[in-house]
Amino acid sequence: MNLFKKSIKKLPYKDAFIERLPSSTISGGMLNEGNIYLMDYAIKNMPVNGHVLEIGCWAGLSANVSHHLMKIYHRTELFLGCDPWIYEGFNDYKKTKVTIIDGDETIERVDFMNYIKNAYMNSVTLFNKNKLPHTFQLTSDAFFEHYSKNDEIIDVFKRPFKLGGQISFCYIDGDHSYEIAKRDFENTAKYLKINGYILLDDSWDGSNYGSSKLIDDIKQDSSFRIVDKNPNYLIQKIK
Repeated sequence: MNLFKKSIKKLPYKDAFIERLPSSTISGGMLNEGNIYLMDYAIKNMPVNGHVLEIGCWAGLSANVSHHLMKIYHRTELFLGCDPWIYEGFNDYKKTKVTIIDGDETIERVDFMNYIKNAYMNSVTLFNKNKLPHTFQLTSDAFFEHYSKNDEIIDVFKRPFKLGGQISFCYIDGDHSYEIAKRDFENTAKYLKINGYILLDDSWDGSNYGSSKLIDDIKQDSSFRIVDKNPNYLIQKIK
């Protein structure tokens, strides 16, 4: 993403917390700086009384940024997140999946992903101890299946929570294949409030990810408008 470093728009203000945050989590560098600008815009302007949803939580960098921005703008909406914490290896697409992580035969995938999940829980607990996000170890498909039924399920912090309701802003950063990104977008759109926002990660023009291909579909949908690209796309539901 260094290609975009000179052209992306950045926050119009200095924020010491956000500047420090990448070194305070284990996933520094996995959040495009342009996304922070778009998150700031969406959270500041999103309609009231809908949830903020993150699909794909990893180790908590983006969740902590979103929470911090919600504090800045005195937003009281609930933050929800889902992630299966399943390791996707560099060579999985070749159908040669093994039980170890890439590059180290001594580390099991399940151990690595438990480490990432625990890192998420530790970081959001440290920075948001008074308002922990309701986070679920589920694929996005399973999450929306429960969401559609208003099921009460247990989050990773052992708390029961009844899913359902409208969404004001969603950051989609899960499986980046076209098929799953499309399902994530369509499932979110069902519950997205009018004037609500979706930020689609890795959707920048020329990306090889399916998220980029999905943008071509969204541009043809009159229910949505492109608010900005920086370099990823922020989309707003208008009808």
